[in-house]
Amino acid sequence: MIGHNMDNMTWPSRDQGKVMEKSPLKSMQKYRGKGRERRGPILGKPVFYAALLYLLLSAIIFPGMTRAAEGVAPAGVLTEQETATEKFLSNLEAALAQKFYDYQARPVIRVAVFDFTDGAGNVVKAGPVWADKIARRLYAQPQFAVVSHEKVADYLSWGGPGSLGKLDAAGLRLWQRRINTMEPRNGIHALITGEVKRGTGRSLQIQAYLTNFQFKVGEIEIENNVVDTLPLFGEIPLPTEQALQEATEIVVRGEKQALSEGRLVILANTRGFPLYETEYLGQFNKDQPFPWDKVPYVLAVGREEGNQPKEVRIGLGDVSLLPLQVQRDSRQRLEYSFLHGKCATNEVYFDDMVPAFGYRLLVSFIDLKSNLYYSDVAEVQVYPGTTTVVVLSMYVPTEKERLQSQGTPRINIFQFFGKGLELLPKG
Repeated sequence: MIGHNMDNMTWPSRDQGKVMEKSPLKSMQKYRGKGRERRGPILGKPVFYAALLYLLLSAIIFPGMTRAAEGVAPAGVLTEQETATEKFLSNLEAALAQKFYDYQARPVIRVAVFDFTDGAGNVVKAGPVWADKIARRLYAQPQFAVVSHEKVADYLSWGGPGSLGKLDAAGLRLWQRRINTMEPRNGIHALITGEVKRGTGRSLQIQAYLTNFQFKVGEIEIENNVVDTLPLFGEIPLPTEQALQEATEIVVRGEKQALSEGRLVILANTRGFPLYETEYLGQFNKDQPFPWDKVPYVLAVGREEGNQPKEVRIGLGDVSLLPLQVQRDSRQRLEYSFLHGKCATNEVYFDDMVPAFGYRLLVSFIDLKSNLYYSDVAEVQVYPGTTTVVVLSMYVPTEKERLQSQGTPRINIFQFFGKGLELLPKG
């Protein structure tokens, strides 16, 4: 169909437009002086009907000339694959909103989407594609906040598996502990994981799991494997067998990993006097339990007088730490009192299970006397099934020490290890 500029067209005059009128065109003419009449050519409805009939016959008699015969959906018409995909995404969006939306408590639902697996822990080609489709779909809606792909990759790098499928109670508690420890203000409400497998015929079977990340997992839930998860199923027809084979091709083979976590405890002396290591510090080994029966103390208090440091800041990775508040009758209080006696410390800034690898620890304070900022950085290593104890010493000399011994403020960071997760000596 050729388009025309309506402004440049030459339109017929009022008289020319009345082709069906007998005058002024005198459509009735005499033929050889006799009374017979001859009608002129009449345009209008007959021409329109003839053109419409021609088009219908072309579509029926010559189907090879149409777009449908070429396997291409007409413009504006979704393919079978696109229709099924849209239906699945719409159902997922609705199910997520229905399960988690709360006008007062959760007006915006924060979601972390993980690459789908093949059910055996392997990442297939269609896995990241579907995770991206879901993330993009939710990102466009103001009702949802989607955790960035880079942040999800960070979660997966914390000593855990390279991918997630369906989470059981133990797996959910592990991920809760990891994410909440390393990013306390993550604000995540839901985890979306899933599996993609070969379905019937040339279809791709999609199974998504909408898991409540804030579900409290205790020992009863672990024992009975109770998880607050909503499954969602879909079947996506693909155009060819080759497309199905490519979608289910393994790109990252998953490996079942043993629990690779260790306990990390960070102690600090914030009273201002210096700490020094003793000969007993060298007796600790990550492959042996804590030798408490042979170690009267780990660190010793120096003779220098000190003042309490101000604006102490301690960071583990991207997490800012504050002194822990411990219940009076808890086992932790007994453990911390024991460690304070061995290490000459007075505060505990961190105590939790974390993935077994290295962490960047930053310590700083302000010396009010000189109004200078002091800081130090150390790499803290956590080993699987081992407890790592880090001790921070912040020395702020008094005016007397500055004058007599030329003392200057400083930070010392000590660390030692013991096999196992128990701090107190047995018996």
